[in-house]
Amino acid sequence: MPDTVAAGQAGQDAQGAVPELAADGSVAVPGATGADPNAAAPGAAAANPNAAANPGAAAANPNAATNPNAGGGAANAKGGAKANAGGGSASGGATGTAALANLPIFGGKAACKPATGTPINIGNVSTLSGVLGELFSPVVPALQIFVASQNACGGLNGHPIKLFIADDQGDPATAVTEGRKMIQNNKILAFLGNIQVLTVDGIIKVVNETGIPIIGGDLTNNTWFTQPLLFPQGSPPQSIAYGYLNKAKQLGAKKVGNNYCLEVPQACTQINRAFEELAPKFGVEAAYQVQISITSPDYTPQCIAARNAGVTVMAQTNDAPTQNRFANSCAKVGYKPQWLGYPLGVGNEAQFLGNPNLGGTYVPMNHFPWMAGKGQFPGNAAMQYYQQAVAKFRPGYNAGGAASLGWQAGALLVAASTKLTENPTTAQFLDALYEFKGQKFTELGGLSGPLTFNKGGTPKVPYCLYGATSDKANKGWGSVDTKLQCTDVIAPSDPQSK
Repeated sequence: MPDTVAAGQAGQDAQGAVPELAADGSVAVPGATGADPNAAAPGAAAANPNAAANPGAAAANPNAATNPNAGGGAANAKGGAKANAGGGSASGGATGTAALANLPIFGGKAACKPATGTPINIGNVSTLSGVLGELFSPVVPALQIFVASQNACGGLNGHPIKLFIADDQGDPATAVTEGRKMIQNNKILAFLGNIQVLTVDGIIKVVNETGIPIIGGDLTNNTWFTQPLLFPQGSPPQSIAYGYLNKAKQLGAKKVGNNYCLEVPQACTQINRAFEELAPKFGVEAAYQVQISITSPDYTPQCIAARNAGVTVMAQTNDAPTQNRFANSCAKVGYKPQWLGYPLGVGNEAQFLGNPNLGGTYVPMNHFPWMAGKGQFPGNAAMQYYQQAVAKFRPGYNAGGAASLGWQAGALLVAASTKLTENPTTAQFLDALYEFKGQKFTELGGLSGPLTFNKGGTPKVPYCLYGATSDKANKGWGSVDTKLQCTDVIAPSDPQSK
């Protein structure tokens, strides 16, 4: 494997270590023998000086990987309000959270300084192959851009990030294997931004047995909001149903519909249930819901049924290729409702844009809009910083909802790093996260709504949404809602309502 990889390639070796973008935009491959003498064997701590030299790794601190809660206060005794070597980012304790607003990733004006402290190993296990792999693939460059830009701008409280990524291939057993391997071999202190719509219930076993948390993820089902060691960076799946219906009401619709996926039963069924529950609150009738397979070549019968039911606004809780085929099938029989798209269904923008039958599709987003921050959609300063990082480290890559989720997860990781000392541990991340009680800093510079995390409990995240509408030809975006809209409404089936 060469020691650099062209921008846009994932570049994954057999051990699961992935390339890291350097400040100049090149990609160092930590697993390439001969290309990177410090990482000839990324799976072995002895051959990986970053892992061996990291006092927070399991080899040097067995409590860090197996029981991060053990000694949480003691592990941070030196650190609380002390800035570690490396500088350029927030210091610990209250001073740290107060300083977060100054960091560029949150739209602040603090000067960037390279992170020079002890490297921190962070992992990502996502579904990157198979039917859904292409849809989720933008998360990889998004995380790589985050690592490169953040390492050049203070890292994690002065610590540079070393990122490892593995493909679970959409298989829960593989997710378990890859997760355990990453913890044991790469000594990661946390998972970051996992996109695992089919496999999160597999890897949760690894999370619970090791205490290694997942910071940010795909947000697609209730698992992300019912597990104490999962930390969502945005609103729950039921918020998407709220977004569908809120738009339908704005359009004056009386009857709405939803076609939703068979292959991802938890996510799609939970959203559809909330769709039915919340429809009366908006004065509309959920007149037609149908579960469909994303492998079907044609949906003409479903289109005719929706038309006959009087549906004028149709949500598509499916991946982009399915949204395309459904719209094409309906167009053939002259049925052209207002389309509403599922945000992670537009996880890879290139799969969505281009079909005029989807022109004018509105997409509610429980993550920040990836197209905001430049041009006619300037957004806020945090969105602008994201675009600047993309332009510097990976210009022109295929973005989408998966990219937003990855970058937003990275922002949450930075906000969770305020208690890291010169000897970083998982427990220090958790100590910081458990201080998230909906304060301003938990909104990640306007990339998210307020986040609340509870030690031993589950998160509380209100329905806060952005949105975007494709242009009439569906070649680009005609309008983008860059101001977050939040509500106190909660669907009865949402675990947060209990």
